[in-house]
Amino acid sequence: MKDGSGVIDLAALGDSEGFLIRELKVQRDVGRIMMKQWVTFSPCLPFSEPAALVNCSHVAVCVVTRDQLSPRQSLLFTSYGQHEGNEFVYSNESRILSVTYQAVPGSHFRSTVHFNCSTTTSITFPSSTEHPDRLEMIVHSPYVCPGRFPTQDVGPGTIILIMFAVSAVLYFIFGTCSLRSTETYEGVQIIPEPQLWCWICYQLRRRKDPRKTYSSTL
Repeated sequence: MKDGSGVIDLAALGDSEGFLIRELKVQRDVGRIMMKQWVTFSPCLPFSEPAALVNCSHVAVCVVTRDQLSPRQSLLFTSYGQHEGNEFVYSNESRILSVTYQAVPGSHFRSTVHFNCSTTTSITFPSSTEHPDRLEMIVHSPYVCPGRFPTQDVGPGTIILIMFAVSAVLYFIFGTCSLRSTETYEGVQIIPEPQLWCWICYQLRRRKDPRKTYSSTL
C-alpha cells in the first residue's frame, strides 16, 4: 500500500490452481428478470473454459447464464473480465481494495470485486442490478488485510544461520566417514579414523605454508 501498511497478496486467496470460486451458483435479479448463473473467478491467474474457448479464453471471470423462464435453453458463456488493464482502488479508511476486471476492448462487460479486510471469510453478490453487463462481488477474508504478508529481506543473521547449518552438516558427514568398526573382546567398537582428519589438517597447512621441492638427477 502507498501508506506503507504492507502488501495484499491476492494469490493467497485462490486454491492450488488459482481459483477463488469455481462454478458458484448465483441467482440475480437483472432488470426484473431472475437469472440463474454460475460464476468462476481467478484473482491472479487467467483461465479458459474448455466448453467456451471463444467467449471464455484467458479470462479472470467467466459467467455461465441460464434463463429461469426457459431452463432447456443452451448455456451462455460470457467473459466478465480479463487481467489485462485492471483498475485498483484502495481505501485506507474502510480497508477495502476494489479491483475492476475489464472484458475485451470495446465490450461493456466488466466485474468489480471488493476485497474487504475481515476476520471472517465470505463471498457475496448483490441480489439485484440494473446492468446485466456488470458483475459485482464482495469478498471478506483475512488474507486481504494489509501487512499480513510483509516483505522480508535476507539479513546477516539469516546468512550466519545458513552457514552454521551447512557447517554442521559437513561436520557430521566427515565424522561419519572417519569412523571405522573394530572387533574387540568386548564387542564391536566404533573408532574415529585419524587419517582423514590428519589429511584435512595437512591440506590446510600445505596451502598456508607452501614449500618448494627440488629433485636432482644424476
